[in-house]
Amino acid sequence: MSTSDSAQQSIPEPFPKNGVIDTIIRHATVITQNDQRTAIKDGAVAIHHGQIVSVGADTMVSGSYSAMREIDASNRPLFPGLVNTHTHLFQSAVKGLGEDLPLGDWLRQVTVPTSQAMTADELYIFALLSCVENIRSGATTINEFSYPLPDSNMHAAAIRAMNASGLRGRYSRGIVDGGEEFGSSPRFIRPIEQSLAHVRQLRTEAHSQGGLIDVGVAIGIIWGMTEHGLRAIRAFANDTGVPVSMHVNEVPFDAECSFTAWGKSTVPMLESTGLLGPDFLPVHCVHMSAEDIHTFARHGVPVSYNAVSNMILGSGIPPIAEMMRAGINVCIATDGSGSNNSNDMLESLKFSALLQRAACRDAAVVTAPTAVDWATRNGARAMNMFDKVGSIEVGKRADMFIFDSATAKSTPLHDPIATLVHSSSPANMHMVMVDGNVLLEHGRLTRLDEAKLIQDAQQMSAALSQRCGTHSLLR
Repeated sequence: MSTSDSAQQSIPEPFPKNGVIDTIIRHATVITQNDQRTAIKDGAVAIHHGQIVSVGADTMVSGSYSAMREIDASNRPLFPGLVNTHTHLFQSAVKGLGEDLPLGDWLRQVTVPTSQAMTADELYIFALLSCVENIRSGATTINEFSYPLPDSNMHAAAIRAMNASGLRGRYSRGIVDGGEEFGSSPRFIRPIEQSLAHVRQLRTEAHSQGGLIDVGVAIGIIWGMTEHGLRAIRAFANDTGVPVSMHVNEVPFDAECSFTAWGKSTVPMLESTGLLGPDFLPVHCVHMSAEDIHTFARHGVPVSYNAVSNMILGSGIPPIAEMMRAGINVCIATDGSGSNNSNDMLESLKFSALLQRAACRDAAVVTAPTAVDWATRNGARAMNMFDKVGSIEVGKRADMFIFDSATAKSTPLHDPIATLVHSSSPANMHMVMVDGNVLLEHGRLTRLDEAKLIQDAQQMSAALSQRCGTHSLLR
């Protein structure tokens, strides 16, 4: 990481025409995450209409602009917002249920029945609660991987919650078009043409709402698809530019089913249907052969690494070090709260690094700066949003957070990046901003009644658990 006391980038004058901008964040240690990983001591960031218009030394930036609002960072670190590349927002409903179950049993006994019994109003509250967790842990962009819910109102409710939270993100609509013989729920299975038509509808509706949410496609699992469905999704992505995400090789069962159905394991099957490419974001990738990794690298496929979920479910340790050596763009995520028990990106940031160190028996295999790259630049690239987010640079959107190290866990502060990765918690979030809008200030949400949200979520979750027959000590 290079340091700078005087560098300044700014949009050429005149900008804006009246000389007054919306916001200046002053006296920050700006961790830019630009190509040079520049850190600016006593730096400032000027923001107008949600866009970063100047970054540099405080004296230069503050001397160039006057602002409607000044935010004094008081020498605290200012980071670009984290990018959570995979979650299931509704799963905040099932935290603590189905504990100690392997993935297959957990799906059958907890998450699938819960998702099918949930109402749209309940889903809205649970999704909003997950969004709050993301905000409180510095995540400003999320990739929601929905289940293939049969009720269109539930998809709309999730998008409405994402918009209400103020986060940036993508709603990836879940698709399953087969696989009943392998365990797919018949209530989830829909003809591929019907599901893709709904994706088109959701894109139109999301655009009309004018928020920060776009829409993608989420392939539930290889054994929940037909070959026709896989090829249709690739054709749809090529035609519309819609990105695709998919659970890939989370457990050995995935590749075994693929081989049973088509005589090819998961990755060769995906390659043969044309799905692999930079717009395809596979999630988990725990059980990968050397050839699988090279195939991903050859097609420019990124990987969303979900360390905490993989550990909780006992799925295994993904070969991330091998993927890095192959040149794969690795990013990180929380997964849903059902298999993580939180949407805490700071926790995922730490465990993502440490799990690889333990697996490789090498403390240097994933450094703190590498982990922060995973959570910022790499995540933005994987979601095809690096032109907007992932670093604090002129021309990008103003998605960032101020880190307050004045907690017992984070004191003393010597290296902001090492502290963020190894010694942080949501208690360190002083200010969180998305698109120039402050969502968290002095540790308090600005848009939402958090106490009421928590109360509603607790009551709804208890009622839902009782309806589903899932185990709860509070029933």
